[in-house]
Amino acid sequence: MNNTEKEKYELARRMLKGKIPVEEVNLMTGISIEKLKVLEEEVAPEVRDAKILQGLDNTDLNIGEILYDNNETDDSYDEKY
Repeated sequence: MNNTEKEKYELARRMLKGKIPVEEVNLMTGISIEKLKVLEEEVAPEVRDAKILQGLDNTDLNIGEILYDNNETDDSYDEKY
């Protein structure tokens, strides 16, 4: 499998994770529906896990405080630290 084919499958995997129907993924990538069904089964646990975590925040996950950097991406803000 060459790099183009690998990237097609990676694109299809990401599309299936995003819950795009197999028929649409087939039209966009050219991968057969049979192969996409197998790929969809491989991706299903990741989709299920993402659905479980959807809507949770740091208090639900018990990971403590999360610090956010409100500064711009300008390096001049970092000079005084």
